[in-house]
Amino acid sequence: MKQVTYVGLDVHKNSITAVYGPARSKPMSVKVGNSPKGWDRLQGKLAGLEVHAVYEASSCGFEVYDEMGERGWSVTVVAPTHLEKSAHARKTKTDLRDALDLWSRLVAAKELSTPLPAVWIPPVEVRQDRELVRRRLTLGERVAQIKNSIKSLLQVHKMRPPEELKAKWTQKHVRWVKSHCGPPSALAAPVKNALESMVRELEFLLEEQRKLQEQVEELAREARHRAKVEALVQVPGVAELTAMTFLVERGDVNRFGNRKQLGSYLGLTPTSHESGEASDRKGHITRMGPGRIRKVLNQAAWCGLRYRPEAAKHFRSLAKRRGTKKAIVAEMRRLGIELWHRAVNVA
Repeated sequence: MKQVTYVGLDVHKNSITAVYGPARSKPMSVKVGNSPKGWDRLQGKLAGLEVHAVYEASSCGFEVYDEMGERGWSVTVVAPTHLEKSAHARKTKTDLRDALDLWSRLVAAKELSTPLPAVWIPPVEVRQDRELVRRRLTLGERVAQIKNSIKSLLQVHKMRPPEELKAKWTQKHVRWVKSHCGPPSALAAPVKNALESMVRELEFLLEEQRKLQEQVEELAREARHRAKVEALVQVPGVAELTAMTFLVERGDVNRFGNRKQLGSYLGLTPTSHESGEASDRKGHITRMGPGRIRKVLNQAAWCGLRYRPEAAKHFRSLAKRRGTKKAIVAEMRRLGIELWHRAVNVA
């Protein structure tokens, strides 16, 4: 039987600080490069041992998880937002201390049989699908930003649209915006040049957005997504982009046991505070979990209210009693749960 040893890893882009050793012993430490050579060196120090390792999720992704898992390690990736740290620890942060803290937490978790706040590791295919969907969402945000910049520039320089142009960014409105780029415009040359640049950028972004939207819709028609997407888009207000965002960001539909777990993951449950004689007080939503899902749920919820008279009636009633923000959050949570049920039934 192999000896069990534990490893706490502080992972950065170019380096990994490791603290390792069996339980109830003084651990050792080493710093290696975050590269194949560094991974081999780390594996060599623990050759012949049963290794349990842990590191915090970060922008470095799951490369270390994949690589060390292939080398036979049992690796856990934890959510840093769920690891409580003292004020002293936050002010005396070093790579070595972070790795030692993770080692200590892993040893305690194994000896006391208490789970660490591990994150769900998406399969490689899901990670790849996320890149396309996230890029499409990012482009949508950039389009909105450049539109606001154009609107702000024209307003600052006293160029307001005619009263008959009530709807923004229709073909007529775009023609009016472009009219200020030509010779008849009353704008000064520097302002006109800035506006022309913004319009060119907007046209480029819209074309990129169109291409990516087509690619997202093509991805939605692939076998692994088609049935679920078809079930989700039947909900009023939900289109392919919302469905794909919900599916790829949430991942495995069966990893939530009930609606409470799903609501908590979506960050749409209220915070609570109870201490001493103070009763449990509810605050703002936690906003834990992926903000991208909340964004598309918000848009879909507002859109869906147009086509759901009963939901709109309930929304207006709740908004009157609790306020518009709380009412739309409740609708977002209801919509998220409905999409989850539909996806589970397909799976």
